[in-house]
Amino acid sequence: MTLSNQAQKIMEVPNAGGNSVLSEVLSCEMLKRCFGAQLLKTEMEVCYFPEGGCITDYTCRMFDTTLGVSVTRAMKYKGHYTMEDAERLLMKKLTGVLQSTQNTLEKWSKQLLHIWATSSHVANTITRAYDLIPEEVKSNTVILVTVANKSREIFMNK
Repeated sequence: MTLSNQAQKIMEVPNAGGNSVLSEVLSCEMLKRCFGAQLLKTEMEVCYFPEGGCITDYTCRMFDTTLGVSVTRAMKYKGHYTMEDAERLLMKKLTGVLQSTQNTLEKWSKQLLHIWATSSHVANTITRAYDLIPEEVKSNTVILVTVANKSREIFMNK
């Protein structure tokens, strides 16, 4: 796959130390190809005060709106992906999104939580669990769930 310049930038610039660079690169590429998103800032270019809390993976402009984008992967190495797994992931990530939105010095109006799922079962479980999350936790975030059942590389720690 040939990546856009903006996805290549995410791949090449320093990262905050997570193990999911490829999922962030492919998230940026997908949003560009499907929705015309334009990368504004990478993870280490976004400024916060106070520092040290949850951070956003990148910012982009899409549909005349500046968005913070957080990327995560919904998977389970052993066993069946459960509602409890989905609720735990959503609460952790959505709470982090609220914190990064509160602490950022950037100007975005919403955040997008892009969740890569290993299967349609996992995606459906995430969708059902979303209904159980308190409204105040979901308030600022649009959720995009993408099933990538033929792209195991996204779910490896690289």
